[in-house]
Amino acid sequence: MTAAQRSGQYVVAGLGKTGLSCVRFLQQQGLPFKVWDTRADFQVSDALAQEVNAEITCGSLPENYWQGVTNLVLSPGIATDLPAVKNARQAGVAVIGDIELFAGKVSHPVIGVTGSNGKTTVTLLTTHILRQLGINAVAAGNVGLPALDSLNESAAVTVLELSSFQLDTTHSLNLAAGAILNISADHLDRHHTLAAYGEAKQRIFNHCQVAVINRDDANTKPAKAVEHLLTVGGTASATGFGWQQEPQLITFNGEPLLAMTDTALVGLHNVLNIQTALALVSVLSNDIQAAAEAVKSFKPAPHRCTKVAQVAGVSFIDDSKATNIGATQAALAGLAGSLPGKLILIAGGDAKGADLTELAPLLDKYVDTVIAIGRDGKVLSEIAAQGSYVNSLSEAVQQAFAMAAEGDTVLLSPACASLDMFSSYQHRAEVFYQAVMELTA
Repeated sequence: MTAAQRSGQYVVAGLGKTGLSCVRFLQQQGLPFKVWDTRADFQVSDALAQEVNAEITCGSLPENYWQGVTNLVLSPGIATDLPAVKNARQAGVAVIGDIELFAGKVSHPVIGVTGSNGKTTVTLLTTHILRQLGINAVAAGNVGLPALDSLNESAAVTVLELSSFQLDTTHSLNLAAGAILNISADHLDRHHTLAAYGEAKQRIFNHCQVAVINRDDANTKPAKAVEHLLTVGGTASATGFGWQQEPQLITFNGEPLLAMTDTALVGLHNVLNIQTALALVSVLSNDIQAAAEAVKSFKPAPHRCTKVAQVAGVSFIDDSKATNIGATQAALAGLAGSLPGKLILIAGGDAKGADLTELAPLLDKYVDTVIAIGRDGKVLSEIAAQGSYVNSLSEAVQQAFAMAAEGDTVLLSPACASLDMFSSYQHRAEVFYQAVMELTA
């Protein structure tokens, strides 16, 4: 922790999961703080007030609020361009996030993973491989366990999933290795431009010893010099990690390493995810064969291109985690060539400012029918050669099944956030699964 972070009073902005982890951390460190929640109608329960045990202000702030404050710890869900945040900066307050607090306290190696899609898979897979190699690793950050709470886990390595929001307020995170998996339109309602979104992602390389890059994707490469580079890619390569399409084989320095058929992951996007995880692990372990063997026992997280049922010969795949265009593009391209029949896509929701017409080429190439839902779904129904719009996910499942035949696949890959219709992408997946189960009733 820097000298600036140790002195003066903190303000923790946001009383969600991350904000409360910051509260606990500051309490443990004996640092003075108060709390601001942006929601004017937020009701502070007696239990919460007792847990925080500090001044809590909700909604608008009094004029002298920032007096004596040196650090504003912003939760990821709170935009950095809010007027109150701008006022804090003008008052000389440093705007940081929980990852910055973590960076000042952690004393063991840290691996960082960011990108528009695949972050959770790579974070969990990297952690799994390290554990299989006998290294006590913990996954934290955007993946679920708050980074600051992970400091209590006595880990030898922390693998952080990092969102663009988290990176926006991170300045001094030292990484043994880091990766940007990919960049596609996402969170433009917050970052406004794709360039600004990409710049936020690039912050992962600011203090990174080894960068893992996709040699076929310039967006994954550091904008500034990094000491060492490791490469992955979806093509054959004599160096780094490569891919042989015909035998479905991942290679390392040109030699066979891992057959995709021996893993629970499917699609070219997951080939790159596996390669990246192996590359990140290789920074801490030189036993690449044992690392590859560990991939075989990895079980992917739910809602990421997971087959949930087969009804009358029709396969139903849950990719509800595809909350942006790039994720759905990856799913469509990754599944291409492996499906025996027609592909019916259920998509739509809140596009978060992204241009859904960018999906048109892949819809034309891979999708037979699009059934669209949600606030921005009508765009998808209109750009698809065969498209329709329905009012609910259950109705979409029923319509998809009615037009499907044995051997066909129904894919839920929304390319949009879920909050216009559901409480989360997990809730959307639950509704999808329930609707599929009702087909068998």
